[in-house]
Amino acid sequence: MNIETQRKNIVHRILDVENTSLLSKIEKLLDDEVFTYKTDGTAMTKKDYQIHILKVLQASEEGEIGYSTAEAKAKIKRK
Repeated sequence: MNIETQRKNIVHRILDVENTSLLSKIEKLLDDEVFTYKTDGTAMTKKDYQIHILKVLQASEEGEIGYSTAEAKAKIKRK
């Protein structure tokens, strides 16, 4: 079974689910799926990543000083 067929089968099964508890579990499973990883290897969900980006943008708008491009490159090269 290819991924497209599997995806369609799952969608049809979910549409028939009447159990709200099961739907909540499916939703949590999808929400907790790994979206990306931090530089230290820690997994991040999509929600975690969005929160992280919002914090970075807020810090930037508040004038907090981060790394210069050269500092960031040097830090990455050391890992």
